[in-house]
Amino acid sequence: MDRPVNDSRPVVAFLTHSAQLSGAELFLLRVTAAMRRIRPLVVLGEHGPLEHALVERGVDVEVVELPTTVRSHTGQSRGGATIGKSLGVVATVRRTARVLRARRVAAVTTHSAKAHLYGGLAGRLIRVPVVAHLHGVLGTADVHRANTVLLRTVLRTLPSAVIANSRCTARSLGGRAPVTVVGCPVSIPPHTPVASSDVVVVGRLSAFKGQDVAIRAFARATARAAGPTAPRLRIAGAALFPRDAAYADGLRALADQLGVADRVDFLGHVTDVSTELANAGIAVHASPLPEGFGQVVVEAMAAGRPVIASAAGGPAELIEDGVDGLLVPPGDDVALAAAIGRLVDDTALGDRLGAAARVSARRFGLDGIVGELEEALLRACR
Repeated sequence: MDRPVNDSRPVVAFLTHSAQLSGAELFLLRVTAAMRRIRPLVVLGEHGPLEHALVERGVDVEVVELPTTVRSHTGQSRGGATIGKSLGVVATVRRTARVLRARRVAAVTTHSAKAHLYGGLAGRLIRVPVVAHLHGVLGTADVHRANTVLLRTVLRTLPSAVIANSRCTARSLGGRAPVTVVGCPVSIPPHTPVASSDVVVVGRLSAFKGQDVAIRAFARATARAAGPTAPRLRIAGAALFPRDAAYADGLRALADQLGVADRVDFLGHVTDVSTELANAGIAVHASPLPEGFGQVVVEAMAAGRPVIASAAGGPAELIEDGVDGLLVPPGDDVALAAAIGRLVDDTALGDRLGAAARVSARRFGLDGIVGELEEALLRACR
């Protein structure tokens, strides 16, 4: 990529080990392309879809490929595997530091658990400020305990500042102050009224996202529905990581077991999520565990759709129950079924919630979020 010779803006490196188009990576894609006061340099640990998407948007990208021992580590290895991992981390820190030094970065910001470690060490090695940006709640059952203990230690020692995507995420760090809360950006699309009672769930296929909860709730809520006008459940997403493959396969078996396989559509990975949400009657977030922010929740709100979300983590901060959405206990398919049935039966309620949700989502406009993020990073550079 051509780099402006006279660009006096500070270069800030954004590090993540993954190049898959998942939550934190999609955040980087949106914000770095819109920055005006900072020259973003995204440093990835692998080649992949995020790399290509960033380049298409004119964002500067470097790839420092992680050794297999680092990329595949789950926190449960023993003996020789642990030694190999340690050597891999040391090599990754050195290689990353060389890139950061050569690019004369003013600060490093890390955006994944592995990047918090090797990126934080690399930033310290070249003596620039390190800002850890947290995109998920620490200590959930989705993260191995050994990794959580290590991560908390890393986050309390390496960064000079911490950014979190919600108050819940900030609290999960425990005892670290100050933490700046910056949400995730959303575009507000033109409002398109839709006469549909179809339910949509968007997100990578994973037990953490709770598609199984959504299928059970849908089957319960629509048990008596039949015919061409019966509600459908549309599941948009794919298993991005090998550990989720068995779970994804089990979802189809679950739909068949519950007798709704003919009304559940597995769409696979969907690039244009906004269109899928715009065509939905009801958007569901079914994670049984606290999610850091809830990007799909705020995107559905921006589209003016009634949203039902788990009352935990970031989504519980986004939605005021009964005002701009409905909240249900996490993992409770009975409560979720009741909420779905309520919206299917009362379209006027859905319209009211959707209209209010659209107004609420405006506080997460792209320009405002990017401005908050740039200000936090520039403070760290001073």
